[in-house]
Amino acid sequence: MNLSWGNWDVRVYAAEAWLSLAPRFAAEHPHIVDMLESMVADPVPQVRLQVARSLQVISDAAPERMWAIAYRVAAEEQHDGVLASFLVSFLRKFTWQDPDHCEAIVEIVRARLPIVPVDPSSSRDGVQSALGGFVAQLWAGQGRPAARVWLEAWSADPITYGNLLDSYSSQLRGAFFHRYDGSKEDDASAMTDRAQEGLDMILSAATRVSAEHYAIAMDESAGADDRKAAGQAYQMAERVTHHAMNQLYFGSGAHANEQNPALGLPTHAAMARFLTDYAAILELLAVSGYPATVHHLIELYEYLIPGAPSAVFDAIHSVLLGSAAREGYHHESLGNSAVVRLIRRYIADYRSIFEDQARRTHLVEILQLFSDVGWAEALKLLYDLPDLLR
Repeated sequence: MNLSWGNWDVRVYAAEAWLSLAPRFAAEHPHIVDMLESMVADPVPQVRLQVARSLQVISDAAPERMWAIAYRVAAEEQHDGVLASFLVSFLRKFTWQDPDHCEAIVEIVRARLPIVPVDPSSSRDGVQSALGGFVAQLWAGQGRPAARVWLEAWSADPITYGNLLDSYSSQLRGAFFHRYDGSKEDDASAMTDRAQEGLDMILSAATRVSAEHYAIAMDESAGADDRKAAGQAYQMAERVTHHAMNQLYFGSGAHANEQNPALGLPTHAAMARFLTDYAAILELLAVSGYPATVHHLIELYEYLIPGAPSAVFDAIHSVLLGSAAREGYHHESLGNSAVVRLIRRYIADYRSIFEDQARRTHLVEILQLFSDVGWAEALKLLYDLPDLLR
């Protein structure tokens, strides 16, 4: 059941009318609050939606009753769409003003998870997405310890709480890079520390779960049903990793263009510091063999080359000859194009790093990997390499 309404849904318009009266008259006419409270139990979810997402209209006239109604909605509302809208449209307005109430209400909703969606065909869990936003705000933004405990618990099960974890990382795309922008406020670096800690929790668990299910899916001695279920679980865990990868990829400036001009790492010094600060997270991402994740990781490293050319090349080699090769990334045309492009850049701008014999060997291994599956550009580079490095 969706939450749309039309001209004949007069009860919805009646609820809107009562809400419009509340800011001006509820203090002198308490029965307005009584009417709004009765509507949170209305049998029509569209009516409940109007009140649940707009309870702040009585915050001045009846703050205690507002919170009492809010607790009731959190504990009793059965429609996932209404509950999600309540969390996003009403409760998020009070995260700074009254974080204690917000935490208590989130705790009530958390205890009810998982909430069965009204529309089981929907792939998006609005309640989880809303909770992920709260964790991002209360933990990364405000340093509230309870929210960190929630995130740690949810991170342990990326298959069940994938929507929530994706929402957390999406909300913090910019925050992952605050410490590298000197113009930000004084506590921006602390926010980045907390955001990064949360991302590390998510990726550590997703990587572990992915590896466990991958092993079952590839085990020929396991039953067909078990292998199929493990394969599906592997995909779900990898999607969480990929979503986290995207936040670093797009937030860093690796994909900056007219539509997405943000540069989270605007200088070579910032790139170098990022490589150090996020070394553990980049290693976790490198474990993934998911082609889309690998591709964005390679392009992120390509963007970061000026920050530490030698270290970046070594990391690229480790990814391409490790998990990426296992999952066949070298068969992808986009992969070939990206690798050929970055190697040409290295030869043109950072040729001196290949004076190291081990690194020169790594270069040949990369080109050999892509040449062996028939990519002409990689094969030509391999044959021209002695002249190019002369």
